[in-house]
Amino acid sequence: MEVTAQTLKAITVFQDLDIKQRQRLAESMSMKKFCSGQQVITQDDDSSDVFFIVGGQVRATLFSTTGKEVSFQDLYSGDMFGELSAIDGEPRSTHVVAMGKADTLIVSMSREAFWSALFSYPGVTRRTLERLTRLVRLHCQRIFEYSALGVKNRIHAELLRCARNESDLDGEVVIHDPPTHVELANRVATHREAVTRECKHMESLGIIEWRPGRHVIKDVAALERMVKEVQGR
Repeated sequence: MEVTAQTLKAITVFQDLDIKQRQRLAESMSMKKFCSGQQVITQDDDSSDVFFIVGGQVRATLFSTTGKEVSFQDLYSGDMFGELSAIDGEPRSTHVVAMGKADTLIVSMSREAFWSALFSYPGVTRRTLERLTRLVRLHCQRIFEYSALGVKNRIHAELLRCARNESDLDGEVVIHDPPTHVELANRVATHREAVTRECKHMESLGIIEWRPGRHVIKDVAALERMVKEVQGR
């Protein structure tokens, strides 16, 4: 599949570039389709390409020796991943797997082409640094949650992240392509039963409405207050 300037238009790190600059970069890229469940990156692999999601979604995850999954982050159209190995030359830190009901389209760029883009286009450099900053902040927050919060509070914090990923507005937010109870449990280091119990409790309070394929945070402001109270903020 051919990569064009139009292909890169919706990729966040390239949004400051004009059409000629995007076309120049597109000539050094290739695109591939991944079906749901197909692995894009393997942990500890020594590859160094950088990837950009044109359509669909992926999940960065790790597995323990017993097979327990620990999910780090879901990424969607416009997002970038794989840049850490391109920057430091170290092996991949997680598995990355295509997710969702539809196929995922991913554009790849070599480490050399990525570094060239960073040196050539200040807008790409700025947006890459902004992404890395968000990544550090996310992991700092999660380290705090794992260390200081109880299970139900970690569930609240993760649900709030899901809501904020959909919208910055308070009030009611519909979570599209929502995580299952098992997936939520994997994200907050607990088990499915704990997630189910807490979600039912929150439904009884009128804060969420949990239905297959249609999860609604009915009161984002209330959920945010619950999270801030236990974080002492």
